[in-house]
Amino acid sequence: MRGVTAIYQPEHYENPRILTAVEDVDKMFGVLPAEDIRSVQFFSLDRTDTPDGWPDHELIAGVRKDREAGVLSSRDVNCEPVGHVVSVGNPELGRGPVYYSLYDFPLFSEIPIEKVRQGVREFVTSGGKRPTCVKWDDPGFHEED
Repeated sequence: MRGVTAIYQPEHYENPRILTAVEDVDKMFGVLPAEDIRSVQFFSLDRTDTPDGWPDHELIAGVRKDREAGVLSSRDVNCEPVGHVVSVGNPELGRGPVYYSLYDFPLFSEIPIEKVRQGVREFVTSGGKRPTCVKWDDPGFHEED
């Protein structure tokens, strides 16, 4: 396995961090809350790009120490449901939004930080597959009936 790229600092756009093992994920999670970094974008190096040269998947993990919570967002053309989904914590909290750096998420998508870490570990060790350790749902940022 070649691992995943992790982008969470400006310099990572040019030179992404490469995570290949659970230990790499744990080391990254040791840095995120300490530096108040709220989101990380992941792409697997073990998956092929679309014919247009873009990844066919993406995982975003958000961590907020001020809320003692986090979120996961997945876009994957090889999973059901296809498209963009977010983690599900407490559906009764509603659709939000709650902010994680550049991204806003529905409030119901917040889950314990340890569950976010578990999801990222699974993404890294599975070759970039959507984590199965969390429930997923449409983010719902559209008109509701």
